Amino acid sequence: MDKKILDKILADVKKINPYVTYLNDESLSTVHEWIDTGSMLLNAIISGSLYGGIPSGRITLFAGPSMTGKSFIMQQILRNAQKMGKIPIIIDSETAIDSRGAERFGIDTSQAIYVPTTTALEARNIINNILTNAIEQGQEGKFIVCIDSIGNLDSEMQINRMDKGSTSADMGSFAKDVKSLLKTCVRVGGRARCPIIMTNHIFEDPSAMFTKLIKDQPGGKAVWFLPSVIVQMARSDAKSEDTKEAGTIGGKKVSGVILKFLTAKNRFVKPLLTGEAYLSFSNGLHKYYGLTELAKNLGIILQSGPSYSLPDGTKLGYESKWINDKEIWEKYILPQIEERIQKEWKYSEYKEDDNIVSKELENNDEQILENEEIVNE
Repeated sequence: MDKKILDKILADVKKINPYVTYLNDESLSTVHEWIDTGSMLLNAIISGSLYGGIPSGRITLFAGPSMTGKSFIMQQILRNAQKMGKIPIIIDSETAIDSRGAERFGIDTSQAIYVPTTTALEARNIINNILTNAIEQGQEGKFIVCIDSIGNLDSEMQINRMDKGSTSADMGSFAKDVKSLLKTCVRVGGRARCPIIMTNHIFEDPSAMFTKLIKDQPGGKAVWFLPSVIVQMARSDAKSEDTKEAGTIGGKKVSGVILKFLTAKNRFVKPLLTGEAYLSFSNGLHKYYGLTELAKNLGIILQSGPSYSLPDGTKLGYESKWINDKEIWEKYILPQIEERIQKEWKYSEYKEDDNIVSKELENNDEQILENEEIVNE
């Protein structure tokens, strides 16, 4: 089509929707910036870059059981967002984020808006009001919203029933309210170029025969459909030296926790990427933790027993000796990791000569035959 004709059509449509543009221009779907999570490994599995993080204008959801570091990661992100000049809007349904705790994370609490919230629709209306005003005042990109947590919000119907003393159960209104909240976040969050972080709980199905990789969440199907990224979290304790201190586990002092990540959904790079981060109770989140295993899997470093080396023969030694060595990371390891994941983790177009699908089908056929043989025996 002639470019002038197409431009004329576009100009006419802009009278109805001012956000209409060519896809290669600065459309609402364009991610303008990424906010550091504090863990380079977590940055990478979300954005496809060690130097990325959570996307602006999109919803990023962290889901996991209690005590898996969801609120900690969220506050790390808020601190880093403030360093970029953004104002946090904290929607707190758990009464869990206090000023002293936030200040210990480095958050300037005088420049953070705190909103204790009960219902999903109340959260929706507040977010819509603030971000719509920001758009009208030309303040796009100036805010970051976090909701902690989705699972502890309630529906308007259930609150009204409690006020009347009713014991009737909520038969779906909560999921509808959460859907309305998330749809609003997608709409105004994108237009305001506002990153939106949410936390949510997960739960197991006790009737299931096998444990599911991707866990269920409260809030209905919208909590899966509308976020751009869903990071599922778990944890394990990291124990240090022997001690007789009270409150220790198994005679070992607990120095921190290992946070485990799985990208259950990702619209930017391949999903189902996993990794770990180390959260020290004394020093906070370790920037490089989790990258050693990634670098080893990519062949960037080599392991022989407990010792490591570079492919050119340069000895690194035990991981504990170089894990905090900034020069080794930035000179030898990080540039190579960044180059590799940029190529290997991105979505690719289908190629007609690609035989991956046929190989997968062959594997499935072989598995079916094996199962049939077992049954026949």
